[in-house]
Amino acid sequence: MKKNEAIDYCINLAKNAIENDIRPNPFVGAIIVDQANQVIGEGFHQKLGGPHAEVYAIEQALQKTTDLSQATLYVSLEPCSHFGKTPPCADLIIQHKIKKVVIASLDPNPKVASVEKLMAAGIEVEVVNDSTATLLNAGFFTNQLKKRPFYILKSASTIDGKIADYAKNSQWISNAASRQFVHDHLRSNVDAILTTYKTVIQDKASLTIRNTEGGIQETNVIIIDKDLELLEKQYENLPIFYPRSLSKIILITAHTPSIQLPENVECITGLFDEQGLLFSSVSETILEMGYYKILTEAGSQLNSSMIHQNIADELYWFIAPSILNDLNALPMLGLDQFCALDKKVQLSLIETKVIDEDVLLHYRFNQI
Repeated sequence: MKKNEAIDYCINLAKNAIENDIRPNPFVGAIIVDQANQVIGEGFHQKLGGPHAEVYAIEQALQKTTDLSQATLYVSLEPCSHFGKTPPCADLIIQHKIKKVVIASLDPNPKVASVEKLMAAGIEVEVVNDSTATLLNAGFFTNQLKKRPFYILKSASTIDGKIADYAKNSQWISNAASRQFVHDHLRSNVDAILTTYKTVIQDKASLTIRNTEGGIQETNVIIIDKDLELLEKQYENLPIFYPRSLSKIILITAHTPSIQLPENVECITGLFDEQGLLFSSVSETILEMGYYKILTEAGSQLNSSMIHQNIADELYWFIAPSILNDLNALPMLGLDQFCALDKKVQLSLIETKVIDEDVLLHYRFNQI
């Protein structure tokens, strides 16, 4: 097995994990090969707090041989070297005297320094810096390096880029299958949904997860509400205030509230300018609250502001086979400012998908 094949093997192993079971931990896959370059052990990180990929690989290899001193360990992310929910994998590698470790991507967590630790123990270490291995953990790298959540934008528009008509009617531009995709693959795989109080009021949104079988699940919701208008009595019966047992509503406001908050509602204060919330003032707090991956479902102003502030990480754009052909209809994006072509935001296409007659374009904004 060649080195690039072994790295690909590890990455594909890592993808077997269910993200909701491991977040905020990264995807990691590992294999052990013997002197004949045959795989004798493999594993991937399966559950937060559970064994890491290297542990599974070593345990499986030990069922075939008790001597790993001539073996090579390939791993998609640098092994941990500190005590967390589990003991350091670097110590286990040293304990079994594994000859060489090939690492596809370094861990951005400053607590991790296994390369030096392994080399000090006489183990040969090679770091590949594989871009695919890094992108596999884009969310984890964003959390660690930028100290903020990984933000995903979702938008549905006509072919001419309109998200609502002149009267702000938006239900429904995308088809039923696209809307179900949002529930099954987007809302189900994030820690919270981010929106604005205007969207909540206008859409009478509950922002729950309605799965394919018809069940309804709670979701955490983060709502930008500078003046806490949602807490006015006239809105107390909005669907967003359904009884919650597993989730919370987080309101981002400009001022500390002076009133008693409803059950399961919390507030955090942020800074605002004429274009809205400054995400730099709240993102680290949101991350510390345990919201590592967030889906934004709102209008053009919030989406545009997040792109302008360079914190949008991915975009899911559902394009319906329809045209409004009206300048007064609401555009998908756009701030009230001039922007020269040399200031355009460049994206990378991840995938395309046809959902019935809608087209889904999945893009990446920021390279890690």
